[in-house]
Amino acid sequence: MQTVLITGANRGLGLGFAEQYGGSGMTVIATCRNPDEARELQTLSAERVNVTIERLDLQSDADIDALARSLESRSVTLDLIVSNAGILQGEEYGDWTRQAFADTLDTNVSGPAILAQALDEVFSRSGTLVQLSSGLGSLEWGGMGMTDADSYSVSKAALNMLTVRLSLSYQGTARCVVAMSPGWVRTEMGGAGANLTVEESVERMTSTIDSLTAKESGRFLDNEGNPIPW
Repeated sequence: MQTVLITGANRGLGLGFAEQYGGSGMTVIATCRNPDEARELQTLSAERVNVTIERLDLQSDADIDALARSLESRSVTLDLIVSNAGILQGEEYGDWTRQAFADTLDTNVSGPAILAQALDEVFSRSGTLVQLSSGLGSLEWGGMGMTDADSYSVSKAALNMLTVRLSLSYQGTARCVVAMSPGWVRTEMGGAGANLTVEESVERMTSTIDSLTAKESGRFLDNEGNPIPW
């Protein structure tokens, strides 16, 4: 039975991934900052013995280290990591703040970087790491689509570079790491006007993830596996 770790699994796409993979029979380690408040995730875990919940705040080195140590002590091998957790702080040009950029980059880039490093020992040598990016992170597209997502767009562009750097670090293994855009999804972050439901986006992404090989490592893809311009 394969094992997947999902970050930000308390709501939105993260919860959708936990439901999808939990229903498929995979062992699911669903992480979030505040497990006690993650009611839907708690319900899912109660219904499915293959779904467990772990605390993880990506801004906390202590949380990251504790999770890695716990997985190592239990001899867990991760076949798939879905690095989904992220924040979007809406600030238009003229209202930018240093703190918003710092917090966004810490959660959306530094956290996934330190987590990937910490989990290296328990990450299968033929495993897949999917980093949830966004078309807003495409330099060619200029982050078009949201006028108040500047720090978010910058963070996703940086996450894409992190993906490339990790792919270089994984050379010599059969690991695959990709940055993947889920599309415009009806979540708290995406808004009610988005053209995809969580279920639709997750179904497309999981199908794409299933087909990934080491040859795709380091690429920036949409939810159906098509390349997105950097």
